Amino acid sequence: MSVHSNRSMRAFVIGMLGLLLLGTASAQQQQPRTQQRPAQPKKLNIAVLDFDSRGGITKEEAASLSDIFQAQLVQMGEFIVVDRNRIKAILQEQGFQQSEACSQVECIVDVGRILKVEKMFAGTIGKVGRIFNVNIQLIDITTAQIVSTKSRQHGGELEDLATDIIPEIAQEMAREMTGKDVRARVTSSGGGIPWYYYVGGAVVAGGIAAAVLMGGGGDDGGGGSSGTPLPDPPAFPQ
Repeated sequence: MSVHSNRSMRAFVIGMLGLLLLGTASAQQQQPRTQQRPAQPKKLNIAVLDFDSRGGITKEEAASLSDIFQAQLVQMGEFIVVDRNRIKAILQEQGFQQSEACSQVECIVDVGRILKVEKMFAGTIGKVGRIFNVNIQLIDITTAQIVSTKSRQHGGELEDLATDIIPEIAQEMAREMTGKDVRARVTSSGGGIPWYYYVGGAVVAGGIAAAVLMGGGGDDGGGGSSGTPLPDPPAFPQ
């Protein structure tokens, strides 16, 4: 057998071994992809009843604070929260014209079972003199027991309940349910810079950068066409 044939055979064998090694390495790299991902923790199904209004607080104000409490829970992304309109529809179907008529634990549990939730929130907000009293309860629908109660007394303004007290209680109760420090995602532009400020700033910055590049093309000797003045427009007959 000639030397050329030996070299050709050797090259062929080396090539086949190389392909075999590449195939084995590729199979080993693809193997972890077939492993199942760990199951995500199940989210709790919860619902929030309108808070009862007591002396010094209107029904509308209590309902608005209930909306803020529910919004905090929704923005945390840790729970499946039943729509408030559905809750009101269920209450009306059961013969309750107002949520105050379903403030007892037994009634709350019945509504929770109809809604097929695991936990329900109910509360009262009132005012004695100049002190606001906030009390929010968490009811376990399976055991029909109050598993958590948070109370606050506040001597400030009503707005403080919406901006500080209610979000603080929502965070504390969510931490108890999940076992971790969860916070609502900030979606309002109250204290921050609106998103369109960032977009506008980026557009302005981009325009300035483009102007600098176009205007400075002839200063560094680059010889770009940006340094050459544009020709005069053609003259049209009068």
